[in-house]
Amino acid sequence: MQKIDDAISRCLTTHHIAGRITIALSGGVDSMVLLNACYQVGRVFSADNASKRPPILVFDAIHVHHGLSPNADSWADFCQAECDKHGILLNVVRVQINRDETDGQGVEGAARRARYLVFAEHAAPTILLGQHADDQAETVMHQLLRGTGLNGLSAMGETREYAVGKTLLRPLLQVSRAEIVQYAREHKLNFIEDESNADTTYTRNFMRHDVLPLLATRFPHYRDALSRTATHAAESAAMLEALAKIDLQWDGEQADVTALDTLDITRQTNALYHWLRWQKVSPPSQEQLQEWARQLFRASPTDKPHQAGGHGVLILRKKQRISIKA
Repeated sequence: MQKIDDAISRCLTTHHIAGRITIALSGGVDSMVLLNACYQVGRVFSADNASKRPPILVFDAIHVHHGLSPNADSWADFCQAECDKHGILLNVVRVQINRDETDGQGVEGAARRARYLVFAEHAAPTILLGQHADDQAETVMHQLLRGTGLNGLSAMGETREYAVGKTLLRPLLQVSRAEIVQYAREHKLNFIEDESNADTTYTRNFMRHDVLPLLATRFPHYRDALSRTATHAAESAAMLEALAKIDLQWDGEQADVTALDTLDITRQTNALYHWLRWQKVSPPSQEQLQEWARQLFRASPTDKPHQAGGHGVLILRKKQRISIKA
């Protein structure tokens, strides 16, 4: 399907990506389609820029060996063989995940965190992921049911800086899983099937196999609708962050909080939420944020500092500044 090749070309051109690019390769159908399409796109780019040296695009791949499946070794071997066919360099990185020590993230969350740490250390400045429209719909539905805020509903953006100097791209977010499978069939691609994908005790699999197929019987265009929801949420989240910068007079390092004393609790909470995120601190629940805002942002006849916090976070206010003390 030309749509997939075009989606990758458009994404790379729109975000001005050139040079070395890493493909995240699990061996599943999504990543194998991504690998093949990138190979085709790379050939076209090279042909169009034959007079330029070095080539405008150089793809390599990375496979994270989680060791969670008894088939993990064979998956790594499969990915190596497929990359060899395409003449693409593959880096296989092994990680260890203790199922009993996942810090409350669950196995899925711990594996995801391990992958991103590997990407940050071993991948090129730009890494491509094969997540698609169905993945986006699953994410939005999951976040809706968790009662998350706008940032959570924003789900997955096409591009995101996930570490200093490291950007991920998701060029297939407008492509459905059915279209990806059709591409794989047309190109006679080999791929592996992770046996855990059928386990509906995992929330994402439950969404994929039980919830969304039922939803499709009544709302066949649910993917587009949920994608629009994610877009609207992302736009609204960006505006709320811009408002927080105005309310806090944020200059990138310091904030003047005196103006917040005269604002309503909603804007005070919004400002505190974003200020915590700028400090790389995970904000607490909305209820807790409102309580912290009430303690911090109120007129005081003295210079005695206000303080708020809990769970290892102490926020101090003195005059026009607030700061964090672990």
